[in-house]
Amino acid sequence: MTSSLSLERRELDAVVALILRVPDAHRRFEVDAAAAAAEYQIDGPTVAALVAAGLPSASGADGARFDATDLRNVAVHLDARSRERKVLSWWIRELERPTTHTRYRMDYLARCPDPGHDGPCRYRLAVPEDGWHETASAPARGGVLHSVTFDRPRTWPDLPAALLDLLEETRHIRFLWLPETLRADTGFVRTAGIADCVGVARMLVEEAASRGLVARFSHGRSLTPPISASHSWAEFHVDGVWVPVDPVLVDALRQWGVAGPRWHRTRSLGGVLGRIGAHRRDLVAHAGQPVSARFPTYRDTGE
Repeated sequence: MTSSLSLERRELDAVVALILRVPDAHRRFEVDAAAAAAEYQIDGPTVAALVAAGLPSASGADGARFDATDLRNVAVHLDARSRERKVLSWWIRELERPTTHTRYRMDYLARCPDPGHDGPCRYRLAVPEDGWHETASAPARGGVLHSVTFDRPRTWPDLPAALLDLLEETRHIRFLWLPETLRADTGFVRTAGIADCVGVARMLVEEAASRGLVARFSHGRSLTPPISASHSWAEFHVDGVWVPVDPVLVDALRQWGVAGPRWHRTRSLGGVLGRIGAHRRDLVAHAGQPVSARFPTYRDTGE
């Protein structure tokens, strides 16, 4: 992020104002200025401008420290070249490919966290739909543990008026990644008017129940070759089809210039969403302990 961004005071102030809706009690001030530059491309002058605008920080032995979630939000809101914007731009690029239906394959890749342990590696994988797959087949140095496929349409049924009315009531909510302690707190989402994918999805499912709409919470991965990203969203049962909806994220994609004017907030992102199940959970565990994993994604060659 270049220091010129610090001169865009109106945009900077607006982002900090959103961030300040999160109480300090939910922050962890662990990122110093050097790490902010390396991890989020936020340089010294921009950090200084953010602090002057009120970005929360704490004093450390080596200078000011910041919350990682705050910095992630700064990057995605202010820097068109940030990693966060790049990942989201792949979603729209993939959805705008000229096709009516796509099959994707997603691999589970992990590395043994304790290569010297006795016996074979034993992995437990979360797979669709809320299932589990156990394997000991991957080499200790890392490899493909398992693969799953997703068939995803590009067209969806028209949304009924009652659902459109519900989605309209989310228009005031701004997208902001929240600390883990607040992400699923729908009361906070309603009061503060900020949320990430988890809070929006849970709020929509809660509201649907009171309106006679059939909805479910979904968690999974984006299907955006060559990689995928973790995501949560709400799905509504319309004309026999589970239709993913994510209006607050679409609003943000339009605001950031990632999605064009054709992307109305009620348009589904479901063509690139691979559902694992109804709960957020670690997708890979080794000997009962969650481990870091990668999930490369590919278009099926039989498309």
